[in-house]
Amino acid sequence: MPPDQSPEAKFDRLKKQLQDSIVRDYPNPERKGCPGDSVLKELAVRPLELTVEDDPHWHHVTHCSECYREFLAENSEFRRRAMARRTRVQWIAAVASIAILGLVVLFATRQGWLFSQRPQNAELALVRQTVDIPSMLRSGEASERKPIVIARKTVELTIQLPVGSKAGAYEFQLRRDRVPVVLASSDAAIRNGTTAFTVRLDLARLAPGKYEMYVRQVPWDWNYYPVEIRAE
Repeated sequence: MPPDQSPEAKFDRLKKQLQDSIVRDYPNPERKGCPGDSVLKELAVRPLELTVEDDPHWHHVTHCSECYREFLAENSEFRRRAMARRTRVQWIAAVASIAILGLVVLFATRQGWLFSQRPQNAELALVRQTVDIPSMLRSGEASERKPIVIARKTVELTIQLPVGSKAGAYEFQLRRDRVPVVLASSDAAIRNGTTAFTVRLDLARLAPGKYEMYVRQVPWDWNYYPVEIRAE
């Protein structure tokens, strides 16, 4: 016997020796006095806390090699099924826990309890700006007005048109040296007496400096206003 054998290993070894002894030393090929399969199955699944020493059936089983061999087989099958049930229950419990946790995280995230609601990258750089144009300018009058300053970022630009402007389709352009560099279109609506439309412009790729903003209601002529794209 190995000197470092654990108590559990010693117990298992002695139990195996005892079982082998019963199977070997009590042959009963005629099956005299055998209690039958139902009794063997009942003994095989009996809880460990219930004593069997005073049970005459148990006394017979432990003195009948054939019955004890069947008892061991029934007990082994019972333990296998019990282990499979425990494993299945554990897997079901684990899956249910994960599902519940997922629902809790999803709900908490949507409510903003778990993670702060952060905007996407495009929203982080978005600048909202309103341009009030009291009157559209012809080419000979543009130099009389100070340029509109717009940030060199992604801009959601709301253009409020002069009083009396009609709702409908509008076109927008940014030009430099009369060359269009940004094009957009939108439908203007009248709210509280003000006609306005909104366009989203990606100006981060433009060089800072002076530009011209051209606006027209389709299909009429263009009006424009000086603009300065300014890096911040």
